[in-house]
Order: sequence, then C-alpha cells, then structure tokens
Amino acid sequence: MPISARTRSLLNWLPATILAVVIGLVVLVTFAVQGSWWAEERPRASADQKASDGSSMLTDAGFDYVNVEGIVRVRIGEGSLPAEELGMGADAEKSAEFRRPVRAIIAGGDEVYVVDDVAALTAVTAAGELASVALAYDNAGTWSDGVGRLRSLAPTFGWDVAQIDALDDELAEFNRQGTGDGFTAVIGPSEGGPRVTATLFYDRDSGTTPVTLTFEPAG
Repeated sequence: MPISARTRSLLNWLPATILAVVIGLVVLVTFAVQGSWWAEERPRASADQKASDGSSMLTDAGFDYVNVEGIVRVRIGEGSLPAEELGMGADAEKSAEFRRPVRAIIAGGDEVYVVDDVAALTAVTAAGELASVALAYDNAGTWSDGVGRLRSLAPTFGWDVAQIDALDDELAEFNRQGTGDGFTAVIGPSEGGPRVTATLFYDRDSGTTPVTLTFEPAG
C-alpha cells in the first residue's frame, strides 16, 4: 500500500522527536542528581546513616554514607551499641564492598585502631551484640606482600612475630604436599582491647594473597 505524503512527513519527524525526548530525560536526571544528597561535597549524615554515638550504621544507607565520606566507624565490645541500634538483627550478618578504598576506625574499650585501604567489610551480630567486624584490604598482592603487611602491623596489634616468621615455611610445606586450591594462614588474636586476627589466603593458581583483619570484643 502506498505511503501518503503526510505519513512520510510524520516518519521523518519521528527520530528527531525521540531524540528530543531522550535529551530532555537526560537533562532532568542531571538536575536531579545535582540537587541530590550524593552531589554534596560533605553531606550531613541522616539518622539511618550514623548511629547515636557517631558509629556508622551497618546498613545499606550507612554504607552509602561511608562511600561518600570515605570513613567507616565501628565500636565493638565495651561501650558499643546494641545490634538493633546499628540497624542489624540480633543474629545476623551484613557485608559491603565499597566503591573506593576507605579508612576504617575501629574502637574497643580504650583502644582505637585506624586501618586504611579497606575495600570491604563484614559485620556479624550474636545475641543482640556486635560479635565481629572483618575488614578486607584493597588490591590483594603476592604472598610476600601479605606477609610484609603483617610484619608492619605486628607492633600495632601485638602479634607474635615468631608466628609471622614461620609463615614462609608453612607455605613451602603446603606447596610440596598440600592439596586444594589455596592455603590459609591465621595470625593472632591479639591480647588486650579488641581481639584482632589476621587471615591470609594464598591462591595456588594466581599467587594472590588477600589479607583480612577481624576485630572481636575483648575476651
């Protein structure tokens, strides 16, 4: 069936109309983002982002604020808030991967620890209290990188240096006789204040060795 001149004219205008609508939507979204909380240089945390003591809420909203501010704050053990006031259930687990490496400030009793280059966090509650907070470092390096990191942290956390010195021999024994895809080594826990444990996982195929620090209330 032949197409009339009027129909051809409408079809010619259709792509331009669609383009105009798309551009209009982009403009609207841009203005919405520019006027949103995310666009503020230093946005003020809301009640669902920071707890009453200044700790980070362990929720999606709380982690949103961490992504913007670049700092996650957690108190564990003596003086810490109940799980409910941190946005978690009595027996629950909550994990987050941050959009960029952040600084973690972990307080327990009279001790305060600062950990930089944190890529992810996992919080666990038990019986209504925060039971542990695990911090994963950004950019897993080699086994030597991981062991070197632990050596540098040993004075801060009070780990037994002899444990760290034995790690290379333990890995060599695994490579000779061990089975499985990887080798896990644990250092600690520390004594006094929060109990801090380091975990290294050596991936047999790639050689990469992620390092995780786990904080638990003082025993």
